[in-house]
Amino acid sequence: MDDPRLESRFLSTMTDVAHQVLQADTGQIYDLVMDQAQQFIGELRGGSHAGGAYNLWMEVSDFYDDPRGPMSEEACEKIGRKAATEWLAVDQTSTEEVDKFFARWQTPEPWQIQ
Repeated sequence: MDDPRLESRFLSTMTDVAHQVLQADTGQIYDLVMDQAQQFIGELRGGSHAGGAYNLWMEVSDFYDDPRGPMSEEACEKIGRKAATEWLAVDQTSTEEVDKFFARWQTPEPWQIQ
């Protein structure tokens, strides 16, 4: 990412969304990620992982609203909380660790619900 201010805003926004997901009451995660994901393709567009963040949160919402998914609010919440928890564990000062987080969430493994 060329603009360090944009990178800082991106990291802060991802962290804020993760905290909101973890603090959300049951039944609120779908609406929350639907509302919050838009900023990653809006004001944070152009960031190295803005598209990845948008895709991540939209795929979380797919667990509830995509006919190909389980169409389960509970599954949406589990996956949303899993993604948020994993994001908060990332060393955000390490570009490599941030890259690994988004690469991991582009694979099938983290999407498994247990």
